[in-house]
Amino acid sequence: MKRKTGELARIARDILNNRYTLPMGAFVAAIFIPAVIEIPFSLYARPSASAIQLVISGFAEFLILLIEQVLLVGVLMGQFNLTRNQPFTLRTVFSPFKLGTDRYFGAAFLFDLLIALALCPGICCYIAFRQLGAGIPPVLLLIAGICCSAVLAVLVLIHYLLVFCFLVDYPKMRVFDAYKECRRAMRGSRLRMLSVLVCLLGWICLIACSFGIAALWAGPYMIELLTIFYLDITGELDRLPVRSYQT
Repeated sequence: MKRKTGELARIARDILNNRYTLPMGAFVAAIFIPAVIEIPFSLYARPSASAIQLVISGFAEFLILLIEQVLLVGVLMGQFNLTRNQPFTLRTVFSPFKLGTDRYFGAAFLFDLLIALALCPGICCYIAFRQLGAGIPPVLLLIAGICCSAVLAVLVLIHYLLVFCFLVDYPKMRVFDAYKECRRAMRGSRLRMLSVLVCLLGWICLIACSFGIAALWAGPYMIELLTIFYLDITGELDRLPVRSYQT
């Protein structure tokens, strides 16, 4: 059954209702640990740093980003368990480091690479804009580059944002197979996924306006919404005891 975004959102809220403590604690752990690790490298990359120091700092920042993404996969595992009424503890956050670490790091690296490639037109047009200076043609070029990158980034998110759900659900699935399966599963659900992304964008704006405080509640909710969407497109949600909001 293909449910609308509004119903998926209400189901996600129902799942988390009166059970927010563990998802919130897991999400905070997944964000806090990389932030602590990142502090010395931020100090290392001061404006007066040498080129070698900047390269080392940039490489370290990227590795920390991958660690954060893998920890968030652990949060996703926990919320899969929560949705399926299975055990969920804070230790679940670290499960990806015990169960196929290379798969999750590989998937995160490939996902970041696709996003980086999507942003290339905007970056190139921005560099050209800085070189050409003020004027209508450079501005139009910059706008075109930003729009192109935005469209490409949205396409990447629509087709591959759920790839970690497949890796969690199928522990023996290889990274490239997960990407292929994710793209196949999105056939016929791309517009619904776009609607979910718009919903997530609203929550991200709320987080930004609250200086990150709203992330304590919005983070677990956004992960749960993606979990519910995945279970819906795979058909498992029809077999779970969730409340139906369709009229």
